[in-house]
Amino acid sequence: MGLVIPSSVLAISSPPRPLRFYHTHTGERISIDYSSKTYTGSLRKKIEYFFRDFRTGEVHSIDPHLLDVLSTIQHSCGSRSCYEIISGYRSPKTNESLRKKSSGVAKQSYHMKGKALDIRLAGFDTKNLRNLAIKYNNGGVGFYPESDFIHIDTGNKRSW
Repeated sequence: MGLVIPSSVLAISSPPRPLRFYHTHTGERISIDYSSKTYTGSLRKKIEYFFRDFRTGEVHSIDPHLLDVLSTIQHSCGSRSCYEIISGYRSPKTNESLRKKSSGVAKQSYHMKGKALDIRLAGFDTKNLRNLAIKYNNGGVGFYPESDFIHIDTGNKRSW
């Protein structure tokens, strides 16, 4: 008689694809398993709270395609380091305040729509991170070498 294996054991599952984040302004850290690419329920709330406007505390929905891009980049470069988050969601009030201080802040910023992140990947060259973001992101990619971060968004494909 042969070995009988229950079909539930044979189910193919994705290998873990951890995403780790450190927020440079709040000092908070989170780690999620993004292998199933699910973005619902408590995981969604956890992510949205983490990417909140840290200046006002306002929470906003975050475009899940941003997480897809981050996961793809991290998997492609083989890094298991954490993403350092400089800016996630920005309220209109915060965005306007930042615009008064810098010409580099867009009036209709994708940050205000939960569709942009300013990031770096710990221990990974930011220029190489930009190149991977351009390769794998179908939206915008900005490179800020003097501040050592990149901007990614889910708007139209463009780079600067």
